[in-house]
Amino acid sequence: MTLKNYIWDFDGTLFDTYPVMLRALKQVMIKHDIHYDGDLAYFIKKYSIREFAKQYGTDALLDDYHQLETTLQTQVACYPGIPAILKQIIDTGGQHFILSHRDDKTYDYLGELSPLFTEIITSDNHFARKPDPESLIYLIDKYQLKLDQTVMVGDRPLDILAGQNAGIKTILFDEAGFFQANELNADDTVTTWENFKNEY
Repeated sequence: MTLKNYIWDFDGTLFDTYPVMLRALKQVMIKHDIHYDGDLAYFIKKYSIREFAKQYGTDALLDDYHQLETTLQTQVACYPGIPAILKQIIDTGGQHFILSHRDDKTYDYLGELSPLFTEIITSDNHFARKPDPESLIYLIDKYQLKLDQTVMVGDRPLDILAGQNAGIKTILFDEAGFFQANELNADDTVTTWENFKNEY
């Protein structure tokens, strides 16, 4: 069955924002004299920057990170292939939503892609954070989405868990190969959008 309702994460899924996010985090870690010997990129993918600040830093670190990341994120671009994928799904009767932990800056970054989304949910909507399915259930109920035709697409475990908690399909975007064994039990894993096909 072809999926019709795509609920997309934003950072690291639609848009390639993680390199700047990682750079901002490393800079504020120096400022706050925080050392981490593990794979920082893996940590923030598996968990989150918020979780990193909780375990190794402070609220002040998180505040400084958000301020610096906004300043550094000057050339935000979607992944190659994403505009064509979005339009192709719409052309075949599908629709798109965004569910992001980023604030309403998401709209600015989307730019001309914004009209391709039926609804955009950001942290400013104050839903419970993923993997809590509250925001997904809101979309499912509001738009009467059929569960077997609806999918959560994201790059982190919390995205996949949120989709599973809401009873919908899941697609993991894993360009770095962090979760190659599909330990998350996503319905599908994609490593590059160039090879994506809307066939499930």
